[in-house]
Amino acid sequence: MKIRKKEWKKRYLFIFSMFFLLWGVIGCKKEKLAKEDQWVMKEQIAEEMKEEKEIEETVKEKVKEDLHIGQEINPLTGLWIDEKAAKRRPVAVMINNHKRAWPHHGLAQADVIYETLAEGEMTRLMAIFQDFDAEKIGPIRSARHYYLDFAFDHDAIYVHYGQSIYAHRAFKELNVENLNGLSWLDEIMCWRDMERWKTKGQEHSAFTNAEKIMTAWNKVGYRSERQKDFPLIFHFFEEDTIIEGENANEINLPFSYYLTSEFKYDVGLKKYKHFQSGEVHIDANTQEQLAFKNILIQLTDIWTIPNDPNFCRDMNLLTEGEGFYITNGKVMPVKWNKTSHHSPTQFVDLEGKPLQINKGNTWISIYPKNQRYEIQ
Repeated sequence: MKIRKKEWKKRYLFIFSMFFLLWGVIGCKKEKLAKEDQWVMKEQIAEEMKEEKEIEETVKEKVKEDLHIGQEINPLTGLWIDEKAAKRRPVAVMINNHKRAWPHHGLAQADVIYETLAEGEMTRLMAIFQDFDAEKIGPIRSARHYYLDFAFDHDAIYVHYGQSIYAHRAFKELNVENLNGLSWLDEIMCWRDMERWKTKGQEHSAFTNAEKIMTAWNKVGYRSERQKDFPLIFHFFEEDTIIEGENANEINLPFSYYLTSEFKYDVGLKKYKHFQSGEVHIDANTQEQLAFKNILIQLTDIWTIPNDPNFCRDMNLLTEGEGFYITNGKVMPVKWNKTSHHSPTQFVDLEGKPLQINKGNTWISIYPKNQRYEIQ
């Protein structure tokens, strides 16, 4: 049977069209399968990457644990130290800050240093040590009753050489665990630097060290480890953080005509170098300038006790107030509160959240709230 030319063309076009249609369907299926394969592969790769990341994090944590075997976090700095030292109660040493007492010894090892006014327009320092082995610390000086609250803030043993009548009374009333060099512990805990005695006076010549403090501590038998449920005063960022706030490259705290406490930010160190009345604050043990990662300024009422013959001071610490946190060249306003002598001071941000600070050492200035200061 013969097929006409016109019909043949129709059949040819039909077959040709069906071929292309079939080819298109197959192509689409292949493309769809290819896309599905790609999606499956991507899912598999993502899953494998997730597993690899988890393995990597596990390895990192394991390495971290291995690196810090026998160590724990220092509650005063947030840094790793020997686990025995981390569990031990810190010691709070009263430091003479009369100009004739300069240079100081051992303060470079302090984790926290407090400064506030004493009588005679002078300030005194309290150096708090967690893990230390300094061979010379001081000169140490007599206690003042409001410094007890700074020691209580850290569950610390208070080390001093003598005390005011107000401190003597507070030691008994508040049951303070203290080591007094001006007692039967004198030769056990302290010694006189005779060169200092000759050139600067007897009151600027008493020193101690880590070994002698520990010996005296063992003699009196005070509790050696921190209370496990004792609230910590500091909360630390995981990573070094630049806080939001105004620039704070220089801080000037003129406590009196006699002494101004000054800080200048060192960008390279990422710390604040300390000066006293324009002089570099040196640790004579290391011959290096003291520098601090954090500065806390706690503003409060400070006054001279009426009719006191020695012009001793008092201050309101069992209250709430304002202040500043300074780190990495920035400053932010904070609030603080303390409800009792034995409960630690709490620092919070303006939203009432616990203040987080950077890991490292800290200087705390307890400063008169109605007195001028400069942060710039």
